Amino acid sequence: MVVINVVILLLMIETLSCEANRPNIVFIIADDLGWNDVSFHGSDQTLTPNIDLLAYSGVALGRYYSHAMCTPSRSALLTGKYSYKLGMQGYPLVLSEDRGLPTSITILPEYLKDAGYSTHIVGKWHVGSSREEYLPTKRGFDSHFGHRGGYLDYYEYSYEEDWGKLGRVAGLALFKNQTPAWDVEGYITDVYTEQATSIINKHDTSSPLFLMVAHNAPHASNDGALLQAPHETVREMRYVESPQRRIFAAMIKKLDDSVGDIVAALYAKGILDNTIIAFVSDNGGMTSGEFNNFASNYPLRGIKMSPFEGGLRVVGLLWSANLNNTSHYWDGYMHVIDWLPTLLSAAGIETPADIDGINQWDSINSNSPSERITMYEIDDMVGYASIIYGDYKLLTGEVIQNYCTYQGSNLTGLIGKPPCYVDAIVDSTMYRVLDLIGQPFNIHDLSLRKNTIVQCDTPPTDLCFPGVGKVCLYNIREDPCETTELSASYPHLVLSMQALLQAEVSKRIPRKKVTYRNPLSAPSRFNYTWDTWVQ
Repeated sequence: MVVINVVILLLMIETLSCEANRPNIVFIIADDLGWNDVSFHGSDQTLTPNIDLLAYSGVALGRYYSHAMCTPSRSALLTGKYSYKLGMQGYPLVLSEDRGLPTSITILPEYLKDAGYSTHIVGKWHVGSSREEYLPTKRGFDSHFGHRGGYLDYYEYSYEEDWGKLGRVAGLALFKNQTPAWDVEGYITDVYTEQATSIINKHDTSSPLFLMVAHNAPHASNDGALLQAPHETVREMRYVESPQRRIFAAMIKKLDDSVGDIVAALYAKGILDNTIIAFVSDNGGMTSGEFNNFASNYPLRGIKMSPFEGGLRVVGLLWSANLNNTSHYWDGYMHVIDWLPTLLSAAGIETPADIDGINQWDSINSNSPSERITMYEIDDMVGYASIIYGDYKLLTGEVIQNYCTYQGSNLTGLIGKPPCYVDAIVDSTMYRVLDLIGQPFNIHDLSLRKNTIVQCDTPPTDLCFPGVGKVCLYNIREDPCETTELSASYPHLVLSMQALLQAEVSKRIPRKKVTYRNPLSAPSRFNYTWDTWVQ
């Protein structure tokens, strides 16, 4: 009996030791941020010095891909599975819809919690809230402060749906765990930043921390006020010619400030040196159309809700004080489904076998080739499907053509000179933190910026759109802006890629367009809040 007790004690000590050595993980998600909306991708209009320095001192992910919309990309992130294998593809969830991430599937915070992590989410959820069992605190998170749906008003925290003949319905969309947050005030980006830094400040360091910060910014708000930012911040952006883009630039400024504040809080807590930070956009920017926020993916073709590069190839980076990739850039393919196995591997946790994701930790860290060759995008609501195989991308089915053009070049106008990029870098919070941790940033290393800038020829006027009996093929390595259609030149490649794509389409859980708004979800039934409504 004594021997058994000693063995149990040793196992407990070993387990506690492993937990103490696991890295903290902070995962920051921007909502509808465009490829050309961060300055490390070349923008002189929307300066993002804190985000940029995370890339320059960490690793910029040059070919990071996601699903083309919010709910699908977040579902894939949490499960390591393509969204169409979960029934979560297509148009994002509305709060009057009874659908959610299948509860039979283990998701990222549940793996981390089982390994001893303290798990928290601040901000957007958007993978199910009609039932209590869909909520974050029932899916592995210790706490959730934020909105459960696709977006909310930046000051009033309301969310509105158009129910057709029944009119528009609205209600409070902000919650503290399962309690409506009526008492909260402030600009939501700042509110989420304060909540995130408070979690960091109060964290018990005897266990590792997993903190997901899923910002609303820069997603559009309700129809009456699509773009919202503090007036004083908008005034700072008066060098931006477009009035709408000026407000958008202010929203980006607040987002970048948030990133700097979160990193500073990690440093002040004394845990930055053992923290992995990821920053991504959930999908491409929405330059026009429904809930347009005047983001720009230019010169990439297409926007959010499109299978072209502007909808799928998005901002991504990975930071750790202990990374070995001295080039600070990785050109390998990575998909949103790869985060689950990548982060679990970095945390020393065994990765599940029944997922689509690939562990990219060693490849990124050593700047070696990606193990990913193939990526899929399948939306059976709109009716399109695409496959990336090696250097090539094939698009099939029906697309919304207005979302598949080159957009955003008209938003880049400036009045006079923009702020000095070097000054913005030097004045940033991240610049000071890097100096404090003994990894000062050399301003000459701004030359790293050239690695991430995409340059393309003038877009063609005769665009290929897939349709009935028609496909579009591009070499996205040599032609990242999808200007030269190649299907006639490579018919055998088209047939091979179509076969791979069709095999993948057969694995999907079909998804139909939601045409019914369930009156049981009406906020008026729940003191004008968007609460759970299915028992």
